[in-house]
Amino acid sequence: MPDEIVIVGGGIAGLAAGVELARQGRRVRLLEQKPHLGGRARSFVEPTTGSVVDNGQHLFMGCYHATRRFLETIGTLDRLRFQPRLEVKFLDAAGRLTSLRCPRLPAPWHLLAGVMFSRSFAASEKMQVLRLGRALAPSRAARNGADRLSVAAWLEREGQSENLRRNFWDLLCIAAMNEDPKVASAELFERVLRLALFASPEDSRLGIARVGLSECYTQAASDFIIARGGSVELARNVTGLLISEGVCRGVQSGAESVEADAVICAVPWVQFTTLVPGELLRSEPSFTNILSLRPAPIISINLWFDRPVTDLEFAALRGTTIQWLFDKGKILATGENYISLVLSGAHDHVGRSKEDLLATALDDLRSLLPESRAAKLTHSLVVKERFATFSPSWEAEAMRPAARTPVRGLYLAGDWTATSLPATIEGAVQSGYTAARHVLESLP
Repeated sequence: MPDEIVIVGGGIAGLAAGVELARQGRRVRLLEQKPHLGGRARSFVEPTTGSVVDNGQHLFMGCYHATRRFLETIGTLDRLRFQPRLEVKFLDAAGRLTSLRCPRLPAPWHLLAGVMFSRSFAASEKMQVLRLGRALAPSRAARNGADRLSVAAWLEREGQSENLRRNFWDLLCIAAMNEDPKVASAELFERVLRLALFASPEDSRLGIARVGLSECYTQAASDFIIARGGSVELARNVTGLLISEGVCRGVQSGAESVEADAVICAVPWVQFTTLVPGELLRSEPSFTNILSLRPAPIISINLWFDRPVTDLEFAALRGTTIQWLFDKGKILATGENYISLVLSGAHDHVGRSKEDLLATALDDLRSLLPESRAAKLTHSLVVKERFATFSPSWEAEAMRPAARTPVRGLYLAGDWTATSLPATIEGAVQSGYTAARHVLESLP
């Protein structure tokens, strides 16, 4: 159909692009391969318990400006709850609870003061955090030389001790970047710290969805697009891009050739490389580079007990295999004794059996929370997302493609594209907006 923009992929990047184009008066046709929207950031009803389970737990931040704009546009921003100020609780393997609470001071003093008054850090470690704060000052941004370093090498260069790295910086790195600090890009992590921790107190706050992830955006975004003359079609498998003479004229979906004025491909990079004609994939460097991206897995271990095991909504974990704990019964206000544990950057664990992972999770939980030792496990669910994100090594930054491709009429969106952020919800939304902007600039 003429004057139509096709979006391939109904994850958060594709939906953000579709909402923005629909808001600007363009007719959108979104095609999603699966029978549901949301991609890797979705929720579902667990059949045994009836609980709403996220495919992977996500924390939001005040600095997620594009995400907040997207949710506000579709009318669901109130489904997130943000802290009044940054507060992170830490549990260690000995059961000790400490916290980092940031006072209402201008940046970066809110964070530095929070560290100074926290029992989570030894005196020498507090001085090391101050040192890193100076290294992240805007005047030093161009001369930090972190573009070819791993996070671990950069932190060591900046005088951060092994204990501080393991119990603070590594936890933040793995949560934000889903990768081992020995592999993750220091340049990207530095950018995350500037935008999140060392930005304004409002931007540093954490937010959490009070409903399942899908309920935050999928139906509302779909309704927004449809109400403005577009369509959202599920179970529509796109098998190829219709490219000839350097122009993308649509997509192939089953027996149907879907013509379009522009195509936004908002699928994971592994899937995108199967849609590009083989000769173009081999000859065009910006497409060939994508083949060098590598995945990083996330494992979520969901546990249901016969009684409460913690008073905490969520906490970072020290000295354990599992890195983060979320009490979903409290977060979702369901009254369930339902705990979700997260293991990011899980390269060394994704091949383990679910039974083995469950045993590790329970051992960790019992060392962290004495109350859990008397609790009976009534149900469990282990979710392995093998292709959760791309691995954000410093080498990967040069492989991430721009939204505008060498093929006229073809645009890319997704957290794996060149967003200058690691693979986050914010990066995905930004990529959708960027692709939509390029489409609007290219069409009359």
